[in-house]
Amino acid sequence: MSSALEEFRAQKKVVDQIHAQVKETAERLSAIQAQIDAVANNPFLRELLRDELAWLDGTRRALAEARTFREYEMSRFWPGVWRRWAVAAAFALAAVAVGGWGYAWFSRPHEAELASLRLRVEMLDSVAQRVLKMTPAERRQFDRLMKPPTSAIQ
Repeated sequence: MSSALEEFRAQKKVVDQIHAQVKETAERLSAIQAQIDAVANNPFLRELLRDELAWLDGTRRALAEARTFREYEMSRFWPGVWRRWAVAAAFALAAVAVGGWGYAWFSRPHEAELASLRLRVEMLDSVAQRVLKMTPAERRQFDRLMKPPTSAIQ
């Protein structure tokens, strides 16, 4: 029996040690809880938390406004680009049309002159062909007709 009694005493000793450790842990926890309560009830920290919440709310609002602005900007971006390119293309086409009209207007007198010169050259070609086919007698008569008249005042 002495061994059962010794065993009981050893178990009681271990239980007392565990009880002492649990009691010490409970005291530490209540000290920590008191410190947490002191920190949580600190008016400076509460004010700091309120300020941070207000700042966070302001940041959320600013981000929402920025997101809305960017969506609005994107919805207006491509139509503006297309309008600018349409105006540029219309201006380019107008410039080409005016340039073509100006070239046609400017070259019209030259075309008339060229047409007149073509008629004269055709007539002179027919005369040259006729001269090449003349007999010597016809040629002498032609030369007499083509000489400028001699003036009496020489």
